[in-house]
Amino acid sequence: MADPLAGIGEGQHALLGAIADQLIPEAHGMPSAGAVIDAKRLRFVLMARPDLAEPLVAALAPGLSADPGARRAALERDWPDLMAALVNVIVFAYYTDKGVRDRLGYPGQEAITLQSWKLPQYIEEGLIDTVLARGAIWRDPATGTTAIEDRPAHAMTPNRQA
Repeated sequence: MADPLAGIGEGQHALLGAIADQLIPEAHGMPSAGAVIDAKRLRFVLMARPDLAEPLVAALAPGLSADPGARRAALERDWPDLMAALVNVIVFAYYTDKGVRDRLGYPGQEAITLQSWKLPQYIEEGLIDTVLARGAIWRDPATGTTAIEDRPAHAMTPNRQA
């Protein structure tokens, strides 16, 4: 398999770090994203999500402003799909870093035993009822607009025993 970072030079990596620092700055004992995201983190993310490699390269390509804030503004305005890919790569790379997860107290995914005959506690307590009742909401990466699925409020509410 080809190196997913083949299209990202030192200049683009520096720009990515500067944008990452703006999106996730150092705060509350947590490092900035730019301090965490290195070639190893990027390679890990792009190997898991090869669909993000091409839009990431496009988002970092020469031709737009070298100023991170101006580039973000242009991407958000004119190419929301590229901005979404850029943000996803930054967030994924940041939270896959062991040091970040350790500081958060999150060990990563762990295997748990499920008992199929029992409802999970969050369903029993009704914690997701309002989310299910409102229906699906997402951001269309092509347009940047929020889309809401139309459905009756009762359509996805689970049947719980009182």
